[in-house]
Amino acid sequence: MLTLGLSNMRDAAAALVQGGRIVAAAEEERFVRIKHVSALPAHAIRYCLKEAGLRLCDLDAVAVPWKYWEIGTRARLAFSAMFRSPELFREKGRRSIERLRQEWWELACLRRKLSEQIDGTPCPPVTFLDHHMCHAASAFLVSPFEQAAVMVVDGASESHSTMMAMADRQQIQAIRRTPLPHSLGQFYAAMTAFLGFKPDHDEYIVMGLAAGGEPRYAETIRRHILRLVPDGTFTLNTTLLDFHLARVGIFVPGLISLLGAARLPDEEVMQRHRDLAASVQLVLEEVLLALARALRMNTKADQLCLAGGVAYNCVANSRLCREAGFREIYIPPAAGDSGAAMGAALWHTFRRGAMAQRPVMTAAYWGPQFSEIDCQTALRQAGLQAQRLSDAELCDLVAQELANGKLVFWFQGRMEWGPRALGNRSLLADPRREDIRALINARVKQRELFRPFAPSVLAEEAGAYFDVPAPSPFMMLTVSVKPSAKGIIPAVVHVDGSARVQTVDRQANPLFHQLLQAFARRTGVPVLLNTSFNVQEPIVCSPEEAVRCFQRTEVDWLVLGNLLVANQAGSRLL
Repeated sequence: MLTLGLSNMRDAAAALVQGGRIVAAAEEERFVRIKHVSALPAHAIRYCLKEAGLRLCDLDAVAVPWKYWEIGTRARLAFSAMFRSPELFREKGRRSIERLRQEWWELACLRRKLSEQIDGTPCPPVTFLDHHMCHAASAFLVSPFEQAAVMVVDGASESHSTMMAMADRQQIQAIRRTPLPHSLGQFYAAMTAFLGFKPDHDEYIVMGLAAGGEPRYAETIRRHILRLVPDGTFTLNTTLLDFHLARVGIFVPGLISLLGAARLPDEEVMQRHRDLAASVQLVLEEVLLALARALRMNTKADQLCLAGGVAYNCVANSRLCREAGFREIYIPPAAGDSGAAMGAALWHTFRRGAMAQRPVMTAAYWGPQFSEIDCQTALRQAGLQAQRLSDAELCDLVAQELANGKLVFWFQGRMEWGPRALGNRSLLADPRREDIRALINARVKQRELFRPFAPSVLAEEAGAYFDVPAPSPFMMLTVSVKPSAKGIIPAVVHVDGSARVQTVDRQANPLFHQLLQAFARRTGVPVLLNTSFNVQEPIVCSPEEAVRCFQRTEVDWLVLGNLLVANQAGSRLL
């Protein structure tokens, strides 16, 4: 059975599943170069079909992770907030109504639109599925577990914000849901806006900021904004903190009297803001732990699968690993709404009894790959010359340059699925140099100095450097750096002594594993600083985008497959 899953809302994406096998998956933002784009993912769909050598009419089904006719609760809450603020309604109301109408109409007319925009062939039947069930499927059906508890936590589904479930070979059964407007995702997003960052976009910045603060506001938040209920659920006081008002910068006087003035986007980050971020993070973790412990008590399960946008909070994920009572936890690489597209394809296949075997996902490389000819063409068009090396020669030379303090753009194989750079579209550096963070920010990233950089480590050596509670192939856990390692790899140690780690397995990514081994032979350290191959845009997808990004930065080397290119400015430093 061939099923295409797609989502046209925020983080639009497409994924193709054949029986129990994942064929391809990609986010639309990588093709159109707009972060978190909301649109029919035509480019991602075309890629998935091309990867399989199919046309639209060859598919058996299209699955969508939304029952669009049930989104009335979300719409009612949004419009209610607008009417509470005439200024907001005047400025934003018409635009919001039009966007919602367009998304709904696009789904209602999806078969016709797909046929028109993809390849002109007839579209197979379209199935609209429960959003949180698709999130659950995106985690459990690719996990190694025969049965597991499942926790889905995000901003909002059709009318809920969390779903607790139990899953096994036969079914995924919902146990409990949290109704809107009580939402952990919207709480965190609204506080992201209060801290002067972009909601539904910059939550990871707040998570990073929290490490430098003290949770002085936590009790205020617990008492007045986000309250735990004895049965393990929670309530959100939307009279004080309304997500729909917060996302456009409107905060009620009562909230300001409790927490102080909201930070303006261009205002300097002060200690008060760090303390507030730490408080928001702590309360989020406490509620997630309460939810997970209640789920563990109800199901007696030893394994937990976690999905939904809140599952990108890797600090909270690590606390769940340590303290929720589960023996094992699995989190997919695309835990948010892009991942729901794959979940829709998997869930539809599973429900139809057409899943010959479950596809255990141990690697996240489901996007486009490009030939050496493609890479050579991109370099030639840019007027760049390259040296071709064998895998061993390439890894040895790149390891040498990294050890000498050089920065390397590393472009290999199939693009990552999900928001993390996991060794195929990465910027790499030596973690032993504390000054390398400032160098990367000056030459490439131009981002907030308090934001950490992540380490990639040989999976077999991870325990010598990090307190890793479980394998972390998708950078979904923040762990403590061992005291003995902090002075060895200072560039990837956050202010609180933590790191968001990727454990690299030879089978999952042989060449990246080989590069880490080469660096370890040269330096004695099997760790590299790994951040995304981009500059304030989506991660690069194609060789052309990689070359353009390289040419507008001061990164020393570009690697495209087995082709090595020196930056003209960087080459003079060798």
